[in-house]
Amino acid sequence: MIARLVTCAVLFWVMRWLFRKPSAIDKLPGPPSKSWLSGHAQGLTSREGDVFQRMIETVYGPVVKLKAPFGANWVYTYDPVAVYNILTKDGSSYDRIGWFVEGFNYFLGPGMASVSGDTHKKQRKMLNGVFSTKHIKNLTPTFYEVSHRLVSALSQIVEDEPKELNLLEWMGRTSLEFIGQAGLGISLDPLVENAEKEAFVGALKNYSPLFFQPESMLYHQGLAWSRKTGLGLGPIWEWVIEHSPQQTMRELRSIAKTLHDKSTEIVMSKKAALGSGDLQGGNDIMTILLHANNEASSQDKLPDNQLVAQISTLLFAATDSTSNALAKILHVLCERPDAQQRLRDEILAASDGNDLPYDVIDTLPYLDAICKETLRLYPLTPIGHRQAYRDTTLPFSKPVRGTDGTLLESVFIPKDTIVVYSISACNRNKELWGDDADQWKPERWLAPLPRAIEQASVPGPWAHLMTFSGGPHACIGYKFTLVEMKIVLSLLVSNFTFELSGDKPIHWNNSGLIFPTVGPKSSVPEMWLKVTKYRHAA
Repeated sequence: MIARLVTCAVLFWVMRWLFRKPSAIDKLPGPPSKSWLSGHAQGLTSREGDVFQRMIETVYGPVVKLKAPFGANWVYTYDPVAVYNILTKDGSSYDRIGWFVEGFNYFLGPGMASVSGDTHKKQRKMLNGVFSTKHIKNLTPTFYEVSHRLVSALSQIVEDEPKELNLLEWMGRTSLEFIGQAGLGISLDPLVENAEKEAFVGALKNYSPLFFQPESMLYHQGLAWSRKTGLGLGPIWEWVIEHSPQQTMRELRSIAKTLHDKSTEIVMSKKAALGSGDLQGGNDIMTILLHANNEASSQDKLPDNQLVAQISTLLFAATDSTSNALAKILHVLCERPDAQQRLRDEILAASDGNDLPYDVIDTLPYLDAICKETLRLYPLTPIGHRQAYRDTTLPFSKPVRGTDGTLLESVFIPKDTIVVYSISACNRNKELWGDDADQWKPERWLAPLPRAIEQASVPGPWAHLMTFSGGPHACIGYKFTLVEMKIVLSLLVSNFTFELSGDKPIHWNNSGLIFPTVGPKSSVPEMWLKVTKYRHAA
């Protein structure tokens, strides 16, 4: 039965391709596809996907036609007007890809990453207040408490002599504890050497790689297709996923159950404490969310299954992304020891051995510049996707020469077309950022930015960057992430010096979320640096 349903899904896409109408997208420039079956998907999403992306941007320009699996058209763009229309001006015509939403909904529940329309608006409205600057500011002592525990753990390891440490692992554990303490009001990691991990911590680490496996994506697409047909096939396809003998799907089901059980336990415990009045002083995100939900009108109130899904989504979204960003900054500071020392000098001069208040650490010029520049040049998610949910037209900032020689000022986007926008290319667009856009130069943020970028209407919520995406689905927790990063960096750089490892070269991989490995052949996420205790002058 499973084989028959998979075959039906494949046949659906084959028939759709055979009988598709000619499209205006066909006139856009783009590379030839070597495979009708996979199109350009492999080149776009592989670990070396950045090489392919740079090639098409350089050779074909800011608006490109790519081939999806089974011969459909994709549009790939970093044109600022096009991206602004996709995410903001004409954002109502686009939403996240159907199979992505269905897959996340099935495995993580109806959280922010897996709902659309009015449900998403209601959740976003509730969570916007929870992630406000006021509440993030109140979490500063919690951020410092966790960061000091990290410093204490590393200090014990390198007290007598420098050591090579897997900083990616330590950044991941720290980010998890941030989410535990500041997000959920519980401890998820003691931040001591050789600590035992809870089962759901391993589940968190394994979810993303498994979810984006090609075989998993086929099941997600089948689920989206089965629900879209309107023939009542959704429950049948859910049964297929539930009973698939494939190893990847078995592991995903196990991970989903582990995360759901833990998230349910947290919500029920918090609600019980709220009912007994024991949560009055809590300022973690989940406590504030429950208070807000308790006071909301009946039409705005979130049901329990959506509250549970918020925890699973929060745990998934906020661990690897922040830890990888911190790891990237530390890596860059090792390559630029002059910048590392300048940052250390700024922090030591401002802090005088004390924790810096929120308003100070958030505005330290060079610390802010280093965070902005690293997240500009090395965004954690290099590309984003949207799907057109009705026919629309995509305008360009300047004409694009079509394959027939005509100049195109826009292109018609048929319903269901997937549009890929390059976050990394937007962030290093030389027409906006200048000829040095490909260089890591934090000093650019210490002077007025180019007028072109100020006037470009980049839809990102922060610093004219697309790093946190944009529009109604922009990263809601970016302020949380930035404060976490700045506090961790301030304490690490003022207490340790960091150097590259002698025999463990760092290679960054581009697969959905960028991550480091020891060399390009390894598939194990890790990043080893030489860590030395910084001895403060007497």
